[in-house]
Amino acid sequence: MNPTRHGPALYTIRVRGYLEPHWQAELRMQITYRHTDDGEISVLTGELPDQAALLGVLGWLAMWGYEILGFTTSSIPTDGSGEALSDNYPPG
Repeated sequence: MNPTRHGPALYTIRVRGYLEPHWQAELRMQITYRHTDDGEISVLTGELPDQAALLGVLGWLAMWGYEILGFTTSSIPTDGSGEALSDNYPPG
């Protein structure tokens, strides 16, 4: 099963610019984020339920004027039964 289309997945999104912490609530995703040492790039990591949710987050970021540099996706680790190991994945 492709996690980007059919279920939750862990996404890492890179944008140019310093993303302020107050935008986290607007993105409607539990994320962790960091900035490169020079503050030029913000890296957001969090779980999204499906590809439609990813498109929504990318849309918000673009609307706010951030240049989207790219994103990666990976499956969320499970306990073998399909249940996520933690609601707080990734650790942070």
